[in-house]
Amino acid sequence: MKGTYLLFIKIIESVEIRIRGKTLFLNAGYYVYIGSAFGAGGLSSRLHRHLRKIKKKHWHIDQITSSKFSDIIGVGVLFKQRIECELSKIIGDIEKTVPITGFGNSDCKKKCISHFFRVS
Repeated sequence: MKGTYLLFIKIIESVEIRIRGKTLFLNAGYYVYIGSAFGAGGLSSRLHRHLRKIKKKHWHIDQITSSKFSDIIGVGVLFKQRIECELSKIIGDIEKTVPITGFGNSDCKKKCISHFFRVS
């Protein structure tokens, strides 16, 4: 089945990661990533991949999910719905939610600020 998903991630200790030549410093805390899986294998394949620590780093979020400093603590799915950008907008509008600018949205056609957020 295909759809949109949310990964709820706990970064256990602050970490520095490099994405496309840019260094990001992520504080310890809770984050949410919004993605979609409309390709081969759909949600099942994509989520199983995200849950593995050892994998080829293909997407921005792989830098986080493969880190020993992070754990996926929850997953949400919306079957058959392509609403990644809409959810990013809703989450980004929540008070005290901080977008990690330019993270996870490099292929975004709606020009979202981010698809990865620090949440209180």
